[in-house]
Amino acid sequence: MKIGIDVGYGYVKAINDEGQKTSFPAMIAPTGNGLGLGDVFKDTVEYQVTIDQSKYMVGDAAKQSFLATQTMSREKPPEIHDPLLMTAAYLLSGEDGRLEIGVGLPLAYYSAQKDALRNRLMRLKTDVVIKERHKHISFNRVEVFPQGAGVLLCCQSMLPLSGYVGLIDIGTYTTEYILFQMKSGQPIPILEASGSVEAGVHLVYSAVAREFQSKTGSPLPVEMEAEVTEKALRGEQITFDGKKHTLNAAQAREDVALAICQKVLAAWGNRTGHIETTLLAGGGALFFRQNLKGFPGQYIVQDPFFANARGYLRFLT
Repeated sequence: MKIGIDVGYGYVKAINDEGQKTSFPAMIAPTGNGLGLGDVFKDTVEYQVTIDQSKYMVGDAAKQSFLATQTMSREKPPEIHDPLLMTAAYLLSGEDGRLEIGVGLPLAYYSAQKDALRNRLMRLKTDVVIKERHKHISFNRVEVFPQGAGVLLCCQSMLPLSGYVGLIDIGTYTTEYILFQMKSGQPIPILEASGSVEAGVHLVYSAVAREFQSKTGSPLPVEMEAEVTEKALRGEQITFDGKKHTLNAAQAREDVALAICQKVLAAWGNRTGHIETTLLAGGGALFFRQNLKGFPGQYIVQDPFFANARGYLRFLT
């Protein structure tokens, strides 16, 4: 079985060659005894995972823990990255756990990290248990791709035969941008106009967290930043210590979108005016869609949240 797995900074997204998909927050936490509540609610809290005798809470289950861990570092530590990847592989694998997988890295880190990541994943052979069901997971093939590049494979029907096409893939922590020149219907990347910037949805979360602390005098737990931001964006007040607070998340989102746009426009320079289509992908494309300006022919790709995972899968076939 083939699976495209996008281990993002905010969410893990994966899709297999049978069209099955899964996604969950990119968080893990150690399992505690929880006064036995974990056993009572084990069928409603996703996911409690055992990997080679080590036990984790993953995804939404981890978000409920004070010991929840996610990474915003350039290189995701194996002790965080691999349990997330193995959980996704387990959920989308058949009875035979021998898999071919495609994964990705931000463009800025791709050259430096791709070989080490591939070699490490090829060596992984693990026993994974979720809800008392065991699978042995190993990889017959691992391919590492630059984030964003695979999105074009899913959009070939709308690409021009000639001219320029821009791609902006906005994630939680990084934004990938690639400029292509189309020649006879084939995309050729312009390397000096392609790269990564460390800007994404997390900057909005951070701005909202700073405003929350300024107004309440208390820090906002990292695992609650997304929840509070989404609530503020809906115009709802945030309750803390019995008081209601209004947070200007919409302004934070607008400010971060402007920063992203300016960084990409600067990289594309005067070629921007010649772009036929600008493809927008990643969960951030939906998050920022009202605030992205200055790019000709903007088009949000189908199912942008899973665009990279789908692209990695297409590269495998």
